[in-house]
Amino acid sequence: MKEGGMCMDYYFRVDHMETKNDRFLVRSGNDIYVAIPTDERESDIQQLYYMGMYMRTQGDETIATLLPTKTGRFVGKLQGMQVSVWKMEKRNETDDLAQQLALFHQRGRTYPYDVSTRNRFGQWGELWGQRIDQLEQFWQLQVRSSEKSEMDELFIETFPYYLGLAENAIQYVVDTQLDEVPMRSDMRTICHEQFAPEAWEMGKIPTDWVCDHAGRDIAEWIRTQWLIKQVDETITHFLRTYERVQTLSRFAWRMIYARLLFPLHYFQAIENYYGAEGDIRQGYEQQLRQVFEESDMYEQKLRHFHDMTTVSIPRLDWL
Repeated sequence: MKEGGMCMDYYFRVDHMETKNDRFLVRSGNDIYVAIPTDERESDIQQLYYMGMYMRTQGDETIATLLPTKTGRFVGKLQGMQVSVWKMEKRNETDDLAQQLALFHQRGRTYPYDVSTRNRFGQWGELWGQRIDQLEQFWQLQVRSSEKSEMDELFIETFPYYLGLAENAIQYVVDTQLDEVPMRSDMRTICHEQFAPEAWEMGKIPTDWVCDHAGRDIAEWIRTQWLIKQVDETITHFLRTYERVQTLSRFAWRMIYARLLFPLHYFQAIENYYGAEGDIRQGYEQQLRQVFEESDMYEQKLRHFHDMTTVSIPRLDWL
């Protein structure tokens, strides 16, 4: 789309447009919009629209607002792609991510409406189980294949270890749900599909959201820190700051640990690598090699996680 052009489905002029990760940043006069490619149904985006509006009424003005199309729809076309378009509002005033996240979760806990398509609450074991089954079938195909690259060999060799970790994660969730009494702070809240330190750089965008236990976001933030080899003090500081706003129950600490046990980064690296072709695959090969090389480091982090918790939680014998 040429700059300065009108956009067919929306009432805004595109002064400048750039790609940022999987989304498009559009400048129009003084306004900034983020267009996010989607294959979701109109009603699914509508759910996110309601979640966003609700969080704004709870006092968070940094949440992006949905821009409907000229005909009032939630999904439109931009450069031939299906997108939902969100207008960036106020920027985050504070840099304190932990405090912001705890407040975000507090507000999200009171959300009273249906979140059917975005609900992940209480489903970790089931969703992880499906993911394991898929990858295990793929692994068996690779084992039987006569043509194996070096990466195939590495995958074949490492998979059983990660399968073990993943199965332990599922068992840990099951045990947590049997052993612990959830507190009010363990209720379903609004979370992120995969929360990372840069998640809010472009504002808080509802398409990133799911409904789940708050431990999801905390665990994914910690995982990112571990993978970039951040020092433990940074993580401990984050956790303590979060707890100044919202104490984490024993149930929550165990859920965080279970999620860290599940080797999501390994699954994603494998799925990315085998799902790509050509040059893109080369890029993912680096990412995957790094995961292989750092498995000892990651296991060590899991072993020492108990030093960070403010309550004691069960350990795994073999770690």
